[in-house]
Amino acid sequence: MERAAGTGSGGDDDELVLPPASFQDGLPSSRSYPSCIGGGSAAAASASLERELLYRAELHQQQQQQQQLGGGGGVERRKRRAMKNRESAERSRARKQAYLQELEQEVRLLRAENAALRHQCHQLKAAAAEAEAEAAAAAAAAKKPTIQRTSSATF
Repeated sequence: MERAAGTGSGGDDDELVLPPASFQDGLPSSRSYPSCIGGGSAAAASASLERELLYRAELHQQQQQQQQLGGGGGVERRKRRAMKNRESAERSRARKQAYLQELEQEVRLLRAENAALRHQCHQLKAAAAEAEAEAAAAAAAAKKPTIQRTSSATF
C-alpha cells in the first residue's frame, strides 16, 4: 500500500493509506483513513476527502480511456459480429441442406427396398398357397376307402 502524508498535525494518525492496485468492479477493495477517524483535525478530514474525490475522478477517467481504446470500435465490433453471425448462419443452412439431401436419398433407397420386399412377400404367399393346394390334393388322392364298424348289437 502507498502511504501519502496528510496535512494534519504530522503524526502517524494523519497518514492516508491508499489502496493496493487490486480493484473490484472498478472500486478499491479496502481503504483506511485514520485522519478521519478518531480525533483528526477538520482540515485533515477535508484534505483526505479531496484526495479521495481526485482519486475517484482519475480512476473514472482511466476507465473511460480504456473503454475508448478497447471499446471505441463498438460499431466495428458489432459489424464484425453481425458478419460472423451471417457466415455462421450460411454454414448452418448449408449443413442443413446437405443433411436433408442425405435423408431424401435414404428415403428413396428404403422405399425401393420396401417395394422389392413387398413383391417378394407376394410371390412367397402365392407359392405357399399353391403348395398348400397341392398338398391337400395329394392328401385327398392318397386317402384309401376304409370300412367303418358299426354296432349291430343292442344292449
